[in-house]
Amino acid sequence: MEKEILEFIKRRFPIDCNWMNGNCFYFAQILASRFHGDVVYEPIEGHFLFWASDDNFYDWSGRRDYSIEERNKMFTWRNASRIDELLYKRINRDCV
Repeated sequence: MEKEILEFIKRRFPIDCNWMNGNCFYFAQILASRFHGDVVYEPIEGHFLFWASDDNFYDWSGRRDYSIEERNKMFTWRNASRIDELLYKRINRDCV
């Protein structure tokens, strides 16, 4: 699956349209829609990623590797309002 995702990113999005700075949520949504995974939020960087069924994370830069500790801080966007409602509202207002 990794090869397919990386080829899709390279072929469809050769130009950076602020995918890493301001539009990461939308890029993660595109990948989740195409490859049927989850959008996750990484709170340390304040960054949205696509979490694929191969248990890897992707954004416009490609595959991103995270330690177990870093992974444990991430949460799926669909569960965000249940985890921290105030953070969810702030991110929704400011980023989404």
